[in-house]
Amino acid sequence: MAQTSGRQSLNAMGLLRLWLWGSAGVIAFLVIWAVAPVLFLLLALTAGIGLVCAGTIKLARLLEAWKDRA
Repeated sequence: MAQTSGRQSLNAMGLLRLWLWGSAGVIAFLVIWAVAPVLFLLLALTAGIGLVCAGTIKLARLLEAWKDRA
């Protein structure tokens, strides 16, 4: 039996695990790359609707305050 110097040689199972992790990383990157524009669009639409709602609420409160003063 040959001795190893602290590191074991890369066997078939190690190569298979390396291939699995590499493939999973590439697939995850591609999924994120494909989905990111859609997520950004949804985030922008949500922020825009939130700003419109906040503006409407602010306007309603200002009109209510103006109505109570008059």
